[in-house]
Order: sequence, then structure tokens, then C-alpha cells
Amino acid sequence: MLRRLLGLGKKEEDEKEEKEAEVEEKEDEVEEETPAEPELPQQEAPSTPAETIPYHSSLQDRLKYLLTEPVWADSIEAPDHFSLEFMTMGERFHVTKESMGEVKIESGTSPEEDVFIRIANDVTQELLDAPSFEKFSEIYLKYYKDPGPGKFVKIELRKPITNLNRRGYARVPTLKLLIGAAR
Repeated sequence: MLRRLLGLGKKEEDEKEEKEAEVEEKEDEVEEETPAEPELPQQEAPSTPAETIPYHSSLQDRLKYLLTEPVWADSIEAPDHFSLEFMTMGERFHVTKESMGEVKIESGTSPEEDVFIRIANDVTQELLDAPSFEKFSEIYLKYYKDPGPGKFVKIELRKPITNLNRRGYARVPTLKLLIGAAR
């Protein structure tokens, strides 16, 4: 009845539907080729190295976060094992990971550390105040490259750098930074 009122025959109606379908297909192809502008920020991963790091009250907590958060430690399973010893805020602690194991942070010394790192108390506080991994890296490298009185990061490699890189240190951004290879 609607066809009679509009004066359309069945053939004309079918042609009209085909044209509408073709127009819709072309619009879909154009949308696939050129994504809409407002969607671009949503396509970015929510976790990027510029992401804000949550507050931590100790360097141990901050390191645990940086070595377990996938954004900064995406290849942490890559190293066979590692052992880092730190001296800061009048305390010694070590960060270790066994092959295919979890990252552990414990007080005291490590018998076979790969790297020994001393960080001045003032620098430790600045590292804890760093709002992002980028800023953390900037502060760490600044005091490693240009130490001053009371503000320093001293890194002593106990094993050859080639051995450490072969074991996967260079593939993990946080480990690479901690051993000073991110220069």
C-alpha cells in the first residue's frame, strides 16, 4: 500500500534499497581507512612510561613496583636471574630474581650480587618524589653522571657488562637504568 501511495513499483523500491546499501558500504570502507579523530587518544595504551607512579614510602617499595609493573618490566622474565644490592638511607637491601621466579626484595647483603648501587639519602628522597618513570630516570642518571657532595648514585658492576647484557639486563628498562646502561 505504501508503494502505491508513493508511486513506486517493486523494481524501483529494490533499486533504491541497493543504492542505500552501496552508500552504507562505502561509508564503512571510508571509516575503516581513516579512523575518527576523537578515537585516537582512546587507542593509546593507558599505561605508558610517562604514567604517574604511585606514592611509595621507601625505595624498596618503589623498586618492587618498577620491577613488577608490566609497563617498565615487560621483559622481566627474560633475565635468567639477577641480583642487585643497594645501600641507601643507612640500610642495605638486595633485589633478586631466580630463573623463572618472582622478584624478591630483602634486607641485608647479597652473597653474589651482579651490581652494587649506593644512593645518597637526598637523591633517594628525590627518587621517591619522582612522579613518573621518566622523571625517576632523569634524576637517577643526573646524579650518576654528575655526582656532587651529598648527592650521588654510585654503581659498581661486580660482573662484566657483556655478561649482564647476555643475561637480559638490557631488555628490561628498569634494570638497564639501574646498572647505568641507559646513558
